[in-house]
Amino acid sequence: MIILGTKPVQHDACFALIRDGEPLFVYEQERFNRVKHGMSSHLSVLFEALEEHSIAPRQIDLVTNCIDPARLDARKRQVRTFLAGAAADAMERHLEWRLPTWRKALLAAGFPADRVVDVPHHVCHCAGVYYAGPHEDAAVLSVDGSGETETSMLAHGSGNDLRVLRTTPLPQSLGLFYQGATMWLGWGFGEEGKTMALAAYGDPERRRRALDAFLHVDATGDYTFLPARRRGTHTYTSTELAATFFTRAFGPPRRPDEPLTPLHQDVAAAVQAVCEEIMLNSARHLRETTGSANLLVTGGVALNSAANGRILRSGLFERVDVYPQANDSGTALGGALYAYHRLTGPGPRRRWHITHPYHGRAIDTGNLPRAAARHGQHGVRVDDWDTVAGLLAAGKTLGWVQGRAEIGPRALGNRSILGSPVAPDIKRRINDGIKHRENWRPFAPSVLREDLTEYFEADQDLPYMTVVAPIREEWRDKLASVGHVDGTARVQTVTEEQNPRFHALLTAFKRRTGLGVLLNTSFNDRGEPLVQTCEQALRLYLTSAMDALCIDDRLFTDKRTPPAPVPPFAPWLDTFARLPTGRTLLVEAHGPMPGPMKRHLASGRDVRHADLAHLTAQGPPPGCDAVICYLGGTADLFLFDRDLYYSECAETSRRIMEEHALPVHWIDGRGDVTPARDVLYVHHTSFRCAVPSTYARYWA
Repeated sequence: MIILGTKPVQHDACFALIRDGEPLFVYEQERFNRVKHGMSSHLSVLFEALEEHSIAPRQIDLVTNCIDPARLDARKRQVRTFLAGAAADAMERHLEWRLPTWRKALLAAGFPADRVVDVPHHVCHCAGVYYAGPHEDAAVLSVDGSGETETSMLAHGSGNDLRVLRTTPLPQSLGLFYQGATMWLGWGFGEEGKTMALAAYGDPERRRRALDAFLHVDATGDYTFLPARRRGTHTYTSTELAATFFTRAFGPPRRPDEPLTPLHQDVAAAVQAVCEEIMLNSARHLRETTGSANLLVTGGVALNSAANGRILRSGLFERVDVYPQANDSGTALGGALYAYHRLTGPGPRRRWHITHPYHGRAIDTGNLPRAAARHGQHGVRVDDWDTVAGLLAAGKTLGWVQGRAEIGPRALGNRSILGSPVAPDIKRRINDGIKHRENWRPFAPSVLREDLTEYFEADQDLPYMTVVAPIREEWRDKLASVGHVDGTARVQTVTEEQNPRFHALLTAFKRRTGLGVLLNTSFNDRGEPLVQTCEQALRLYLTSAMDALCIDDRLFTDKRTPPAPVPPFAPWLDTFARLPTGRTLLVEAHGPMPGPMKRHLASGRDVRHADLAHLTAQGPPPGCDAVICYLGGTADLFLFDRDLYYSECAETSRRIMEEHALPVHWIDGRGDVTPARDVLYVHHTSFRCAVPSTYARYWA
């Protein structure tokens, strides 16, 4: 039985393929399109992954979709409980377009309708941790921005059964509330971790009263947005919460270049306190309701490791597990596991559970010699890890790339930047010289599992860096580089069974230093997903202050001046490789393309410029090989923005493909490349297009 789980488009797009209940791969879109959080509109990564694993689309028995469009009418009824008049009408029109889009994308890619199964969003989240876990009985807490009609789900897993106990209805959303605070603090989508880190510097009591006037929390973890009890025009999105509630309560939003003040610290602390109260009260309610000794936490809010640490320290449960795929990318694996255990007959026995996070793509070591030679670098083979440990013991910073990539947003020893936690100035050197991020944000420790209790106040496996634990008092000064100002650290325990190479490196480091802990942060530059290829790893090594790089068994320490300048990270360095070469017509439909992006586009191409109105009236000139439209924004809007979908640019793109048989590509503001033929017919029930879909060859 082969089942494909999908979070097909939009943020955190992901594809998980399981055979007989066990994952073959879990591929996150962001690792391929190089756009953090994977904003996307197309499924190219999926079909390339199937081909890589020698599986034809026709072999797939079921395909799961992480949004259930059958819930549309329920969502529309729900909207009318807090929105009135024109605001409600506009929201209904938006939902009628939005909720079916995920499924339509799968159907347009060729998957038969009778094989596509819609699984409710939070059920995917819950299934993704319960059926991946070893427990035959567990309470499950799922909290994020929103699903179809709910923003959280409390469930009970027992045997093969997964029973929903309670949901929180929109517009109440802890995820959107926390995200709204993050935006008010001057950060963007996916940067809630900065709010969590900043909270440790503030006093929650100084600003809590203003939050309590907006949001009521009860003893069971249920909560209400008090203004939503009356119908009005407020949609309670994160952007609206930032612009209205947070602005009214605390003043104008912080500009990204503006210094952080005690006000910002206190607001972050108060919002974090609300988050922890809701999560802890919900966990307590689950313990009382289910009687289970095990708690699984999932959903985007489950990445709040401080809240998870609070639950762990409460002692409510014997075990608290937060798996790496907690965010929306995890709904792909969750949907597939749900289908396998609940929709394929009498319920197959649970035969697999997650023992490690390494289900992403393997590093392309076959390309390493060519990539290294292109950049003028020479690596030496290492037969054991003592040499590498010696570099770390000497205070060097090390890029460490091994095997298959981690799933989820945390680097867990296969796509990591490592350092000795006691090396002088190590935190500043990595922040300033490699990561280019704020120095007040903490790094994380990876520790030998057998040494966990020596350094930290915890004694259960914490392999996924999703739960904070207090650093023991006697180690707080020595391990300051991997701790936070509140005395906690986001711990990863490492065992030989989970990751033999990383465990061997930690062991070698301990032999040299007596310390079984390494500083571990993700191998990426600011705004970049985890590196996916040897080329990307070498690029960051060469453009940063990183001292050494180890890819598989090749160690690079002699950083030489490359024969050609190496540009710093930008998504288009990789995504533009998908574009056709030859004579290319560039249409800047929604403003000018950024200069660096345009220069890279012109590298190796004959790029001509065209005005959209002229192209619409006259068509492409003779001798044109491809048309590229720069649209700005984010690529998910190519499917989710109705006005863009039927814009002049869209209609012209369709006509060029149909009448002139030319490929058309759309490019978003980050440099993500989307074949227009893969998105511009998703919402059509019939069409005529002379250019086949880019997916067609996989079905042949």
